[in-house]
Amino acid sequence: MAERPADVLRGAYVGLWRSARRVADRSGALAALDARGAARPAGVAAQVRSMFAIHDAADLVALDVPWWTYGAAARVAAHLDALGGSARVLEYGSGASSVWLARRAAHVTSVEHEPGWAALVRDLARDAGVADRLDVREVPPRSTPEPLVPSGRRGEGGRDYAAYVRAIDDVPGELDLVVVDGRARAACLEAATRRLAPGGLVLLDDSQRPRYAAALASCGLDVHRIRGWVPSLPYPRESAVLTLPARA
Repeated sequence: MAERPADVLRGAYVGLWRSARRVADRSGALAALDARGAARPAGVAAQVRSMFAIHDAADLVALDVPWWTYGAAARVAAHLDALGGSARVLEYGSGASSVWLARRAAHVTSVEHEPGWAALVRDLARDAGVADRLDVREVPPRSTPEPLVPSGRRGEGGRDYAAYVRAIDDVPGELDLVVVDGRARAACLEAATRRLAPGGLVLLDDSQRPRYAAALASCGLDVHRIRGWVPSLPYPRESAVLTLPARA
């Protein structure tokens, strides 16, 4: 199947930044950006440095940033810090964020549909010293002409993510945080709302996408949209932090 023009452009863009990274590394510019970014984690230097980490989960782990808007990451970090490292977290869609969460929580369960990517994330967790706090569970989609829970993502027709969404039911107890950043996000959001501990949060990444609008409107949670820059991307995006409504 021929590549879509958007995929070709994306590949060329990633290749350009990786070539630029080699030059920046040899010249010392990368080390300088590392130092300035560490001083101001959400500043301009940190954002420029993160551009060299595009589609590079290991580098994002080294930078200790999740792939959400900086404002949403700060909100989640404050929530986890307030729980003193005792948080129980479930994440739909693994990656650099899995390690970031495991560094700040007592335990993280990450549901991943792609076995090869799950293995890579486990390696990242081991190298970061947090493998004991991160459980990456592989739940691939089922191939069927009539999926009960479709992804909604282009090119994924005939894949049923019902078991993927239900993976949250295999984790006992209430959850302090649920991150929805993988496949079938509308269905995952619905599942997450039933499992929150008092004061718990849900983070829905890419909440600006029209296909999530109905799920956000009907979820019964208070929705706080946080638009802004995201590590390694040249344009702003939106992540939503959702909370249980205050009791009257």
